[in-house]
Amino acid sequence: RLHAYDSVSAPAMAEPSPTWVGTAVGIAGVPVLIGAGSLEEIIETPSVTTIPGTKSWVLGVAAYKGGLLPIFSGDVLFRKRPYIGRLRDYSMVIRRPGLYFALTLSHVQRDLRFPIGERIMDHAVDPDFVNYTSGGYLYKGDFMAVLDIDKLVADEELSNASARRVASIKGKGNE
Repeated sequence: RLHAYDSVSAPAMAEPSPTWVGTAVGIAGVPVLIGAGSLEEIIETPSVTTIPGTKSWVLGVAAYKGGLLPIFSGDVLFRKRPYIGRLRDYSMVIRRPGLYFALTLSHVQRDLRFPIGERIMDHAVDPDFVNYTSGGYLYKGDFMAVLDIDKLVADEELSNASARRVASIKGKGNE
């Protein structure tokens, strides 16, 4: 403040560079980044009530904030196989017009910031995630893809959780 009284100009401040802000999480053991504002919140995975007639990646529904929240398995949705081991402790809640659900996480790391200019758009991505990512960043020497939630919710597979109808068993009539 003294420089204002002494007719000394203020020190030059460097313009802050624009940054990308997101959360580092793991889905089915794959580390990914989720952009700030793309997820509603991260919660402890609640107890679920199973729903018959749904696809294998639908774990069920849980009571959540006075309503019902569908819980999807990140392992089965992306890897097409269930995780064998300790239950997934955390889930991320995603809310988009017409779609509201939680997706189980294998781990939650932390919030991270990267200069926007450092985004890598042509790096190899895990084949199970390639259709749902939009570039990524290097973090501690490892590439972390940015999971594009809009690409994920646009997938027809995700928007229809009903299991396919099973053909009737041969030899059985509709008596």
